[in-house]
Amino acid sequence: MTLALFFLIFLAALSYATPMAEPLEGMSFPEPSPLEARSTLNGACTGNGGASGVCVSTSSCSSAGGTYVSNKCPGLPENIKCCTKTSCSSGGSCEWTGDCDGSTVSNLCPGPSDFKCCLPNSGSSKNLGEKILAKAKTQEGLPYVWGGGSCSGPTGGGFDCSGLVSYAVCQVTGRNLFSEGLRVTRSMYCASEKKLGYKKVAYSKRRKGDAVFFGGSCDCSDGASNSGVHHVGIMMNSGTKMWNALKTGTNIRADDFGSWSEKPCPYVIRFS
Repeated sequence: MTLALFFLIFLAALSYATPMAEPLEGMSFPEPSPLEARSTLNGACTGNGGASGVCVSTSSCSSAGGTYVSNKCPGLPENIKCCTKTSCSSGGSCEWTGDCDGSTVSNLCPGPSDFKCCLPNSGSSKNLGEKILAKAKTQEGLPYVWGGGSCSGPTGGGFDCSGLVSYAVCQVTGRNLFSEGLRVTRSMYCASEKKLGYKKVAYSKRRKGDAVFFGGSCDCSDGASNSGVHHVGIMMNSGTKMWNALKTGTNIRADDFGSWSEKPCPYVIRFS
């Protein structure tokens, strides 16, 4: 055996015996997030600006006076797109009946019979949570950036989930959750009502503008892992639609968590 061949065999054996390096200390990882659901024909979707939409054919959308956008109905044929109609001839906009807080008018919207023109109740005004939601929606399209967000706006070019919520709260109320130690998702959810300054309401009583949380068992005990409660969004209705910065590789948008395998935490935070 030549000396060169012996040296090569020695190096190969050494590589098998050497363990793989551990991740670098302090390395940051994005917050885990639930799987996104596939769309269904005549099912709900979300258009630009968080507008309620329905997954229908482009021809049906156009004939009903709607506007369609691409890439909002994943898993469906190319001619099926998210159709929205933000202005009806009778006033109001097309929404799912379960999301409408006012009266509805039939035969003015594309899609199934429960997607109707919603006429808001006259004289109604936005509550604090709805104002916070509206402010968060102004950041539509910005990317998810882990650790991103401040009272004045995005950092690193975007927001993470709790950074977006804390930004909107700061802009609307003047409260700086960042400096109060409430910016981290788990800290926000697990804080006492006294420290938080807002009420915790049972998830079953959720409404538009509430902050909704995700995190396995949602355990707030002292010994629980800090990574337990890991995601927060702002409810867009009293169902399963929320506005959020979901995860790395996505932009700020609306998501429907109704078919996610991970269920929401038992309480929402009501900004009122």
